[in-house]
Amino acid sequence: AHCLFMNQIPFRYECALQLGQKTIFPDFTIRHPRSGRFYYWEHFGMMDDWDYQLKTGNKLRLYITNGIVPTVQLITTYETLDRPLGPDVIEKIVKEYFL
Repeated sequence: AHCLFMNQIPFRYECALQLGQKTIFPDFTIRHPRSGRFYYWEHFGMMDDWDYQLKTGNKLRLYITNGIVPTVQLITTYETLDRPLGPDVIEKIVKEYFL
């Protein structure tokens, strides 16, 4: 959120998104500052937990089934206890997609 805010990129945190019969709450819904297109960002922060991995897979399938494709309109980041996500990675992603 801090990186998006500092770069004046419009976003909402955990805004409801209807996908078929399900409502989910992406971590971030982001409006591209130039194109106006919407992007979704999901951070999967407990990837060393088996149940969490299964839920992550199901959530990704739900996005894809509804035409929201990872690396196209869906940004995904991951971390484990041994591999935390650093601010440098976040800044790189924000620059790549939105600046």
